[in-house]
Amino acid sequence: MELASCSFGQSSKVSYLQMITAVCAVVNGGNLMQPYVVQKIQAPDGTVLEEIQPTVKRRVISEETSATMCALMEGVVTGGTGTNAAVKGYYIGGKSGTSQKLDSEDEGARISSFVAVAPIEAPRLAVLICLDEPHSWTTSGGALSGPVCAEVLAKALPYLGYAPHVEEDAEKAAATF
Repeated sequence: MELASCSFGQSSKVSYLQMITAVCAVVNGGNLMQPYVVQKIQAPDGTVLEEIQPTVKRRVISEETSATMCALMEGVVTGGTGTNAAVKGYYIGGKSGTSQKLDSEDEGARISSFVAVAPIEAPRLAVLICLDEPHSWTTSGGALSGPVCAEVLAKALPYLGYAPHVEEDAEKAAATF
């Protein structure tokens, strides 16, 4: 049973940093980047003391596969399990997750997660929300973690200078937030 459940990640454990790094590689043209926490260090007078440059570790999937995955992730938000992660005026991609907790005494213990990427047409921001043993009517990642992603993106995208799209195509419009 262990071998079968490993095939879809059920019995595997990865850190949240490993998970978001993998998702970023999927939407970044297939390039696996070296994660870093601090982009630059500045002195009190504003002088840049050190600046970290993005580093590609290796290509893990083709650009074509990356583009396909971005389209599929957008579909998750526009009409799949991630509709709660939609942000009006922005094209968002995402993936929901609900995993069993293997190290819990409670056999029903779950982790509810959602990862959102925006803007999906040229990804620059990824958000991963994981709720450990949520006490709710559901453990669905899209239902519980998706709205938290939407709230973060709704505030972060304008702050980072991304203006919302003026929608001409009503079908593509995200209408929840």
